[in-house]
Amino acid sequence: MNSTPPHPKVTIIQVAELAGVSKSTVSLVLTQPDKVSDTTREKVRQAMAELGYVYNRDAAALRSKRSGLVAIMLPTLDNPKFTELATTLQQGVLERGFVPMLLSSNDELDTQQRLMERLKESNVTAVILCPATGTDVNWQNALNNSGMVIINVLREVPFSEAPCVLADTQRGAFLATQALLEQGCHALALVGGPSLSNYAHFKEGFEQAVHLHPGTPSSQYIPCNNTRQAGQQALNDQALAQVIAKVRTDDRAAPVGLLCASDQLAYGVLDALPSHGLSVGKELKIVGFGDLPDSAVLPCPLSSVAYRSGDLAEHSLSILTALLSDQNVPRRTLIDVTLIKRASCL
Repeated sequence: MNSTPPHPKVTIIQVAELAGVSKSTVSLVLTQPDKVSDTTREKVRQAMAELGYVYNRDAAALRSKRSGLVAIMLPTLDNPKFTELATTLQQGVLERGFVPMLLSSNDELDTQQRLMERLKESNVTAVILCPATGTDVNWQNALNNSGMVIINVLREVPFSEAPCVLADTQRGAFLATQALLEQGCHALALVGGPSLSNYAHFKEGFEQAVHLHPGTPSSQYIPCNNTRQAGQQALNDQALAQVIAKVRTDDRAAPVGLLCASDQLAYGVLDALPSHGLSVGKELKIVGFGDLPDSAVLPCPLSSVAYRSGDLAEHSLSILTALLSDQNVPRRTLIDVTLIKRASCL
């Protein structure tokens, strides 16, 4: 019985000859496509398709001791900002010739640790990580020193050796507090925040704006989780309730300004206002942080500090490329923020 001879394996050299480029250029298209022009990349990919060339990632991983997988681990995918960041990072990882793996730690240290152990066993190329709240710096440094490439994004692990890419929360808090003061608020409250890895910078921006304002307005801190549920309870804070009571009984009293550490927290405050007989924009001026999509379409649109997920992803991926090429990278990269003014602070 005659057998069909095996189809000869297409080589990278054949692809290079058909595309009219060098073998090293084809390798770059396969492993670091961002370093090749769009025109050349398209020629090489057309040649691959025409010849039926299939890149053997397992063999390449054995040669390079890297799997070709890049993990993207976020605390949750329920938050629209995390979803947007995950989508942008995933596309960028694909464009750089790697296979993205999307994971959620549920913001739990134990889950994050177990996932990291599995990724380490799988010889993952790198992990772009938004650390779970309370991540231990010694634990992360041990992973980093073991050769695992880690890039922290959106949250910082103080004193970690892994590079991080962050929104400039200090500048954001400063701009938001300035806006509240410009609206005549002489009593201010910073609501939420302590669970933020960069809370100290957030608080410092708030305090700088207060101290630079003539007369130095009164300010207070209401520590709570950065959730909608916590925001619904924030107005029950005794010190804040006393300040608000004065506003309600004196039509000439200046409004109270609230800087919320997240838009979701601000949503909770807005939810609770009617039950306290308050209205946003009159007795209270409110600014959130993160500029979620719903903030622009609320009955009273929420002023918020915005940052671009695309900027976070772009810088994170540039650092990834540099690290894999053994280049030095900055330990801390700040992404600029913008204050979007809407009815809640006008």
